[in-house]
Amino acid sequence: MHTKINQTMEKDSENILLKSRSSRACIRDGYHFYFSNFKRIFRATWLVAIVFAVLTAAASALPVLLSIELTLPGLLLNTVAVVMLLVLGWRRLRKRNLLENTERIPMKTWLKRTGLVLIVAIVCLFIVSILIMLTSLPMIIMMAANWQDQIGVLTGDPSGMPDNVRWLTLVVFLIAGFLQAYVWLTVIGPLYMMRGAMIQHEKDRQNFSKKESYETNLIYRP
Repeated sequence: MHTKINQTMEKDSENILLKSRSSRACIRDGYHFYFSNFKRIFRATWLVAIVFAVLTAAASALPVLLSIELTLPGLLLNTVAVVMLLVLGWRRLRKRNLLENTERIPMKTWLKRTGLVLIVAIVCLFIVSILIMLTSLPMIIMMAANWQDQIGVLTGDPSGMPDNVRWLTLVVFLIAGFLQAYVWLTVIGPLYMMRGAMIQHEKDRQNFSKKESYETNLIYRP
């Protein structure tokens, strides 16, 4: 019974995935796929999102709560966290049969479809940037308050921040990081549809070449 259900889900996923799409269609269908399956995506990735939140909270705390000189290590840790989230998130969704285990796309196809890849990537990053800015507003407020207090201490003024503000800052970073995990995961939908479009384009090209070769052989057959 479970095998039959899984086979049905895989068939439906393949029917959704393998279509010739423009960059606009990849983005539209990708976001529709993400939001229409959000409950299942959340159940599959909540643990990865928590790990991401912890890492990004630590990355933000390094320059804010410890030393401004730790800004570069914080940025590097944040970059590692984003890559880890996308890789593990993709694997978790594929394991739960939300993403089809697609065939490998040759490098030649990637090069031919560079325009599609760039447009989808740029639009997705633009949307992610706006959403990250919105979810970062509480973090920015806490950062500004902590930095202003540190500047005051360096100039000889007493610290005006209560002791529990550090813990409050970490809590704000953690909550913002958890929300931002699902902001970053939105890119999986358009990228998934883009892969399907590239695979289908390659299949259509191969089928056209075979058909053209067959018709040529018929014409020139002695």
